[in-house]
Amino acid sequence: MLAIILEFDVIPGKEDAFREAWKETTKYIHTNFGSLGSRLHRDENGRFIAYAQWPDHETYKKEHDWSEEGIKCRERMRATLKSEKVTVLHKLDVDIDLLE
Repeated sequence: MLAIILEFDVIPGKEDAFREAWKETTKYIHTNFGSLGSRLHRDENGRFIAYAQWPDHETYKKEHDWSEEGIKCRERMRATLKSEKVTVLHKLDVDIDLLE
C-alpha cells in the first residue's frame, strides 16, 4: 500500500469552497482511478494536509484519463488555491499498518 501526503495552500476566505471541491475531486479519483480514498486534515498553522491511500505505486502512477466532469471538479478545487499546483510532501510505502 502507498500513502501520499499532500499540502494545499488555500486562498484565505475560500476554505469552505475548497473543502467541497476537495470532497468532489477525491470521490472522483476514488471512483475512477483506483485510489483507496483520502482524509483531509488541518495542521496547527491552519494548512490543509491530505493523506491519500493507493493500493500500489503502479495504480498511483498510471495515466489517468480525466472526463469533462472530473476536469471541472479538479478546476473548482484548483481555483481555491494560491497556486494551482498541489504540493506532494511525501510518498510513503506502508511498512506496518495498525489502522482499523
